[in-house]
Amino acid sequence: MPRIRVIVRAVALACMGSAACTALLAQEVSQLEKVEVTGSRIKRLDAETASAIQVITRDDIVKSGAKNVADVLRDVPAGNAGGFNTDGQINDVFGGSAVSLRGLGVGSTLVLINGRRVAPFGFGSASFVDTSAIPVEAVERIETLLDGASAIYGADAIGGVINITLRKGFEGLVGSVSAGLSSRSDGASKNASLTYGKGSLGKDGYNFFLTATHRDQDAVGASERERTQDANFTRYNLADRRSSYYRNVYSLTATSGYYGGTFIAPLTGLDTPCTPATNAGTLTGRCVNDNTKNVDVVAGWKSDSLYGAGVMALPGGFELFGDLSISRSRYNTHSFSYGTDSYGYYTYDLRDVLGQYGNYPGGQVSYLILPIGHPQNPKTNAEVAVRYLFNDVPSTMATDSLNQRYTVGVRGELAGWDVESALMLSRSSTDSQLRGFLRDSVLLSDVLDANGKVRSNFILGNAAANNQDLMARLYPALASNGTSSTNSMDVRASRELWQLPGGKLGVAVGAEYRREKVESVPDTLLSSGAISLWSVQPAIGSRNVKAVYAEAVAPIVKTLELSLAARWDDNSDFGKSTTPKVGIKWQVLPQLVLRGTYAEGFRAPTLPEQHMGTQTYYVKVRDPKLCPTYDANNANCDRYVVGIYGASGDLRAETSKSRSLGFVFQPTRNSSLAVDTYDIKRKGEVASMSTSYLLDHEADFPTKVVRGAASGQIDTIYLTATNLAETHVRGLDAEGRLQFSMPDELGRVMLSATYNRLAKYEQANAPGGAMVDTVGYYLKPKERMRFGVGWSRGPWQANVNWNYTGSYAQKSDSTVACGYDQQATPRPDYCRIGAWMTADAYLAYSGFKDLELGLSVRNIADRAAPFDADMIAYLRGYNSAYHNQLGRYYQLNAKYKFW
Repeated sequence: MPRIRVIVRAVALACMGSAACTALLAQEVSQLEKVEVTGSRIKRLDAETASAIQVITRDDIVKSGAKNVADVLRDVPAGNAGGFNTDGQINDVFGGSAVSLRGLGVGSTLVLINGRRVAPFGFGSASFVDTSAIPVEAVERIETLLDGASAIYGADAIGGVINITLRKGFEGLVGSVSAGLSSRSDGASKNASLTYGKGSLGKDGYNFFLTATHRDQDAVGASERERTQDANFTRYNLADRRSSYYRNVYSLTATSGYYGGTFIAPLTGLDTPCTPATNAGTLTGRCVNDNTKNVDVVAGWKSDSLYGAGVMALPGGFELFGDLSISRSRYNTHSFSYGTDSYGYYTYDLRDVLGQYGNYPGGQVSYLILPIGHPQNPKTNAEVAVRYLFNDVPSTMATDSLNQRYTVGVRGELAGWDVESALMLSRSSTDSQLRGFLRDSVLLSDVLDANGKVRSNFILGNAAANNQDLMARLYPALASNGTSSTNSMDVRASRELWQLPGGKLGVAVGAEYRREKVESVPDTLLSSGAISLWSVQPAIGSRNVKAVYAEAVAPIVKTLELSLAARWDDNSDFGKSTTPKVGIKWQVLPQLVLRGTYAEGFRAPTLPEQHMGTQTYYVKVRDPKLCPTYDANNANCDRYVVGIYGASGDLRAETSKSRSLGFVFQPTRNSSLAVDTYDIKRKGEVASMSTSYLLDHEADFPTKVVRGAASGQIDTIYLTATNLAETHVRGLDAEGRLQFSMPDELGRVMLSATYNRLAKYEQANAPGGAMVDTVGYYLKPKERMRFGVGWSRGPWQANVNWNYTGSYAQKSDSTVACGYDQQATPRPDYCRIGAWMTADAYLAYSGFKDLELGLSVRNIADRAAPFDADMIAYLRGYNSAYHNQLGRYYQLNAKYKFW
């Protein structure tokens, strides 16, 4: 965006969404430059358009204590179901974070940097910009355009646009450091940054600056939080999730069957002898596995980034500008391992080859067989069964992402037009390391003999006692790489034309060429199916996109403004599309503006969606057919199944129509209220059906749930992406601000509030299916809000912000039963995920020469995340989509200006 002096920027941002500021800005016409605001390419003195825009300033970000942009966007009230972050479970997008405006999915939220697209995260089908890779130190402001598809930035912005504007024009040398720690003395974080800038464009004819940042965040394990201190969840009237499938020996008889016989003793010869459980019911005396020690509620990560920008005056009033950003992020987390019961059930690799123990020859078993003479067999005259956990190498995932973005361009005035053209190159590359998954062929050939029994030279539970080459092949390091690139060339121009009754007609035209490419290459062991419980297929593809657009803003009369825009896109793989947008702004009174928009959208499937094959993961589910009422003793209430993800083949483009209508009321210069309603209809939605919805509506999708012919248990569920018919979202956004001075020079008070109400979220999950409203049900809270109180006096500044997420039901829609209210010990309170409100505080002092000190406290009251009984299966007990279990967190900041 073009230059604007600091005082002008402050006025423009304060007036965002406020009609009365037009007059204030008009008084400064002789001194001000025209501004380009998000949602329009037309430069103007009036910072408001017909579209609703919410702005998060650099000052807001500092006060929030956020560590990266993902932390900031997580609290945006307009964000809803479909977003994700690095504190979730291990999956194909671990190491990345994304926001989902209106709950329409991360692929329908267009994230821009300085008004231009960037390369998406290298893995996953959603094709999203990884907001966790953007350091907050480089950000000037974040603007959220809330009215659906944008004919200016891209027709795929069905849910909205988030434009992250980076800093520019800095002079001096400033260093800052910060350190954070939770109230439980864990989750430590450290940060250091240095910013150097030189030159004034007006005085020296140039300016450039660089910012270098390092951040470090320690992981927090589930066992470090009271709720998940161990996996015995009987304290919550749920199952004891500690498992005897760990390192325990059982007898084998002619009738032992699938499960084995009577418990004998814990396995001997272990690297770390276990302490048998006491007073644990049926688990007494056994080694028990408590996987909470292997699950993180906060991922550990490190990041380094370099951001720079520069501008140089050219002859004829033109400017040469450019920026670069390079960031490297390294994430790591733990996950639970799987036992012989689960592994045997889904791979069929564990077999009673000879049919000796109540099984037909070759029958499936859930244990390992120790033959006579094996050093860990406690019996000298009989074979025994071992219920075993395959965690000789713990399950972990680490990602190393490198994001690069380079822009160079020229701008100026030519023949009365404000023109700008730029070349942008961006690339995102992520290396993923996965450990702790068995290579099936090595287990069968090197660990088990021809009769399916453990070889005598292989020691269970003691990795160091075995051949290290064998262990490396049995638990291989699985290295995958995902790379994406987005390179573009654009040219744009705007100017005012002839005079209309209300003012001059403003027009903008532009053209863009974009080359997108993705190359997601999993480890060959994953793509070949050698790791049966985690298979991933490559996604390799590219496309060219050509686009032209035009926009006009016509002040019909002094108080009425009409805006029109249209975009023509030509995708090399999905053809051409035309997407219009119409807006109207009517200043009914000097203090009141009415506004509204209509827009259409067209979203071609992402390159991964289009080119990715299917992938196999291990999913825990509650089978509503075999577990209609929760029962801790019913294995179908908490059971692993095989989940098939990825692309289903013949995908079509999504289309949408969105409408917004609202008003802005500014009774005084220091107070404003903006209220906007939105209505978005999307057809042909490309998405993967949620596990819970699929199982709750199995009869509607019989081919997507595969059950065993004899047992009736779920074997496989297909969650591949398809065009899932239609979604209709309706809601309301409100934003209010008020500033006033206290008497007796006691300082100035600032009040702010941002509110979102999701009034409707209707979905038809199959073409021609009935629309079902799911608002208020799982992961779709009706309300989200952020409210803040700020105070400043001299060098002191203090702020408190409250973040609120409403409650929602523990089921996918009204046709589904909860089950927890009918279990042996009824827990109707588990049928609803409670509302969550947390408060964050910030205190700063700048009374020292060139030094600023700050203290931020997140979650002051140390509020625990609302309890989610379904997430107990993942040893978390809460859903990371909206909540976290870090608790109260302190962060000290210091900034020093050297010159």
